[in-house]
Amino acid sequence: MKKLIFVIVIIVLSITVVMNNKETTFEKADLSVQAKAIILLDADTGKVMYEENSTEALPIASMSKLMTEYLVLNAIKSGTLSWESTYEPSAYIQQIKGLSAAVKLGMTPGHSYTVDELFTAMTVHSANDAAMALAEMISGTEEAFVELMNKQAKSFGLKETTFYNASGLDGDYIGKGREETNLASAQDVSIIARKLIAKHPEVLDFTKLTSFKTGNGTTLWSTNLMLEGMPQAFPGIDGLKTGYTDLAGSCFAGTGVFEGRRIISVVMAVESERGDTTTPRFELTKELIERFVLN
Repeated sequence: MKKLIFVIVIIVLSITVVMNNKETTFEKADLSVQAKAIILLDADTGKVMYEENSTEALPIASMSKLMTEYLVLNAIKSGTLSWESTYEPSAYIQQIKGLSAAVKLGMTPGHSYTVDELFTAMTVHSANDAAMALAEMISGTEEAFVELMNKQAKSFGLKETTFYNASGLDGDYIGKGREETNLASAQDVSIIARKLIAKHPEVLDFTKLTSFKTGNGTTLWSTNLMLEGMPQAFPGIDGLKTGYTDLAGSCFAGTGVFEGRRIISVVMAVESERGDTTTPRFELTKELIERFVLN
């Protein structure tokens, strides 16, 4: 009898463990804008509020810069870099200057640029050359920095993330094969975003900026149109990172505080029948927050 009771207890415990470990599934919502992958979560608790196909590895474009930001801020906190550290563009960076597909700060040979300017250009305007320059400052070469990115991804426990560059440009944009394009799942991107905000909340001081002036006086605008004062402003949004390439399509890792809770959303390969590659990702983000956070 005791043996039978023991067996029953073991079975019940096993079923409980399986149920507790089972991922929460969501009935697919009838959203006005569609995407290949979506995740919406509470940044403080990690509770997922909605998701669609959030574990598939997909191209992530400039959302890659979230990891670059994390590592740059690590270097600043450790004293390896300072905000006043300066950089003169390498021959590699000068080649990027002529790449029409890349958003750029547009560095001039012989001129120096501070980490502060490079980080702001990367974070606010999504400048790819600034991301590459910061990678060189930390690791000597972008290739060595990519090793650091992948090592950090592994330490985060990310299973669907692979980095090939610091900026997020598709491989064929920069003279490499399409197979050398940064990949991650929406879930993995949300983890990077959550880790970044938790360890380096000062990043929000940059991501909430609608524009900034470069050292030569040029005004560069944020790519996040949901910020206060921007065309698709949504109260509460203060970040985080847009992305667009041919392979990734339109992407956005958004964050903001709503009803006292910091929320993180990731939308990838957002579809639009209008041929608009910019606004639908923000429309979808707004709909997700209104429907699953503010309802």
